[in-house]
Amino acid sequence: MIWDAARDAQWVTAGAAPAGRPARAGVPAGASPPPIDSVAWQEEYQRLHRRSDRRGFVSATTLAHRLDASEAARAAEGAGDPGLAKQPRDLELPPWNKGRYGTAIGRAVHGTLQTVDLASGDGVAATVAAQAAAEGVLGHEETIEALTRAALGSPTIGRAAARPHWRETYVAVPFDGITLEGYVDLVFRDDDGLVIVDYKTDAVDADTRAARVVQYRIQAASYALAVAEATGEPVVRAVLCFLDPEGASDVTFEGPELEAAMAEVRGLLAAERDDPSPRLPSVPSDS
Repeated sequence: MIWDAARDAQWVTAGAAPAGRPARAGVPAGASPPPIDSVAWQEEYQRLHRRSDRRGFVSATTLAHRLDASEAARAAEGAGDPGLAKQPRDLELPPWNKGRYGTAIGRAVHGTLQTVDLASGDGVAATVAAQAAAEGVLGHEETIEALTRAALGSPTIGRAAARPHWRETYVAVPFDGITLEGYVDLVFRDDDGLVIVDYKTDAVDADTRAARVVQYRIQAASYALAVAEATGEPVVRAVLCFLDPEGASDVTFEGPELEAAMAEVRGLLAAERDDPSPRLPSVPSDS
């Protein structure tokens, strides 16, 4: 590979070609290359690394976090005191939603909903037990089952169960040089088009839900955009299904609201594509 890349260079050192490769003709024995222009070399080095470091893939979750981080930064700047931008502690959350247990329980709920019968709920207890063991949260089976049954009681999930549906669906679609990817919890075909559903197991109340929805709408719109592009079918609704042991509540994006969110995702993708990773440190000229 190195020989093939260098054989047409202006200056090469005369020598034997690798087996099966033609010798380089017209190169005087003992020829030496001219001194390297260090400035030009450095510019070419940076150009090549900017190109190679450019992001090729981005997940729907990453886009949501990018937006959340930028808005948090703007809020801190407006407040004039960076110390006020701290994330709230989780002391007020119920025990099942704190720290690593919240993450593991959420994964167990998602794993259960990925396999259990959505219409009848058959096999919930056995599946919950297996998922609790797999996630290392034995002793929390009651909470996992309550969250799962809350999802099964959602009108959206009930509607999906009665129609063609697909669970934990991986989707990846290229958009002008960058690929958007993610796992969609649930996709189903309703009478007027496709619907995507994203389960949320973080505890929220009426006061905090609005702030969470702002962030989650980008994630949901990313899934909707990717599924629509991949299937060629319209995605007419994106539903956030918030789960609580006491029941589920759905937040639905559709119509102009969903279209605006999907357009915002396209803008974020373009920014992600055009914003390369930070440059590598400059290499000294004597390296």
